[in-house]
Amino acid sequence: MACASSVLGSFSNLQTEGIQLVVALDVGTTHAGIAWSLCSDFEKYPLRITSLQWPTNVGASQTAYKTPSVLLVKSNGEFVAFGYDAEEKYSELANDDAHYGYYFFKDFKMALYENEKLRSDHLFFDAEGHAMKTKDIFGHIIRYMKQRLLDDLKTRGNTVKEDNILWVVTVPAIWNDGAKQFMREAALAADISEKRLRLALEPEAASIYTREILLERSSTDDQEESLVFKQGMKYIVVDLGGGTIDFTLKEVVDDNTIKDFHQATGGPWGGRTVNRMILDFLDDLLGKDVLEELKTNHKSSWLELEREVELKKKNAKGDKDGRILIQMPGELLDVFEKKTGKKLINSTAFESKYAGKIDIKGKKLRIDKCIVESCFKKCLEDIIQHTKSILEKPEAKGTQYIILVGGFAESEYMKTEMPKAFEDFKVFIPDEPWLAVMRGAVMFGQRPSVVESRIARYTYGIATIRFFLKDFDNPKHRIYEDNVPYCRNVFDKLAEVGQSFRLGETVTTEVFAHKEFMSKMKVKVFRSTEKDPRYVTDESCTAIGEMLVAMPGYGKDRKVTVSLCFGEEEITCSGINESNESVHVKLNLLADN
Repeated sequence: MACASSVLGSFSNLQTEGIQLVVALDVGTTHAGIAWSLCSDFEKYPLRITSLQWPTNVGASQTAYKTPSVLLVKSNGEFVAFGYDAEEKYSELANDDAHYGYYFFKDFKMALYENEKLRSDHLFFDAEGHAMKTKDIFGHIIRYMKQRLLDDLKTRGNTVKEDNILWVVTVPAIWNDGAKQFMREAALAADISEKRLRLALEPEAASIYTREILLERSSTDDQEESLVFKQGMKYIVVDLGGGTIDFTLKEVVDDNTIKDFHQATGGPWGGRTVNRMILDFLDDLLGKDVLEELKTNHKSSWLELEREVELKKKNAKGDKDGRILIQMPGELLDVFEKKTGKKLINSTAFESKYAGKIDIKGKKLRIDKCIVESCFKKCLEDIIQHTKSILEKPEAKGTQYIILVGGFAESEYMKTEMPKAFEDFKVFIPDEPWLAVMRGAVMFGQRPSVVESRIARYTYGIATIRFFLKDFDNPKHRIYEDNVPYCRNVFDKLAEVGQSFRLGETVTTEVFAHKEFMSKMKVKVFRSTEKDPRYVTDESCTAIGEMLVAMPGYGKDRKVTVSLCFGEEEITCSGINESNESVHVKLNLLADN
């Protein structure tokens, strides 16, 4: 029998810090969920993780531990409902023509990916054009999920106090640093204590969970999978979410830690892309104004159709004749007849275009499996192409395993096609892949030391002044001090994009006074998408913070030591003068500067 120790290592110091419970709040593009585990259980039973169950009337058993990421508020911003409750409430209001004065938000998470220069006051608009601060949307949701968890614990007789809970909020690895800061600030605005908050990168969390599952299985089954996570093993995690697809390359350092060996990449090829393609097909089939009418004036039926499409996306096997059955809302039949003057169940309007591939049986639209699969094609091609491009990189040499996680990974089509595309690799999909991120986030909160290092997404540095270099420096940056030519706005690099940093690692540089009588030194911190920016005024550069450091004494030999510390969720900067006086600042990674 093969032996396997837990990936999560020795007992942590969480309990010495007063933490008794670790809770993961997983707000995905399409669905959200909550999971938790007791610190007292975790050392012996790392997979003993409880997931909150959400009541639902739609019969989707596989989403019992998740609820739709949709928010309903009043026009004054007052919270009304979240998840299935929000959908049901909004449907009831719409059916009674009483939904005016309510805002219904969905797909808001993608705004944080799509805005490279995200501001803290970013606005998100619902389908009716109603606007709300995106941070307030997330704040409402996180606050609600937090209270929902506390209420659930109370009903279970659990007496743990809020101050003894560590909250872990999940974020995509491909988000830029500003988006991660944005989510952190939203959690703080939801009354989560800063000292009790941690961010978890979604594919990283999923890989922690998957590894633990395989290690536990190998300890009892003696399967080949026991060899998967040995030291030096490289693997790629493909997080197939609803909005984005995250790709991360990992390497096992030893029994207890993993590290990145390539920065996270990805794109907007998530499961909702397929949903949109199926709806576009129905739009083409029935007529553009039919679905638009349903969406605008029959919101309850529109939500019903969206749910049906989501279910069929996950199970695209088809019936015995190879056809996918889509249950059509009754109002859709009425709208079609109103718009076309024909009954949908008798219509032959689309038979010439899709001859032999579509028919109507009762209220069910029967579609040939090949049509539904075509809706997956572009999305699948993008995922396969990107995966191959990563595996072709020199640093990916030796990678043997591909782990698929996320809600989209439960699609029967993805389960079949991804292994076909990568026959030379071992493709593994854990049971309940849509819960891997949420459960893994709990594990990461319990043992953050499992992650040894991460890859910098940007080049970081400070603006400095040095002697002007003739024939090298741009004359527009030349200044004179005591008739000596200096070059200002020089980018003094501290960290390079793609560089690996251990969590908590610090890099330093020394900055000298350029004036004899300087009493203070202003240190400005910048980031860049380039490896070697020359000046902080380059187009690739963005200011992310500044600080003033006292300069006691006299002369140009005085210096300030500037340090950047790469923490788990944020980067901090400090400046220390020769009198050992220090200034510390958290860098603002949003586009508010």
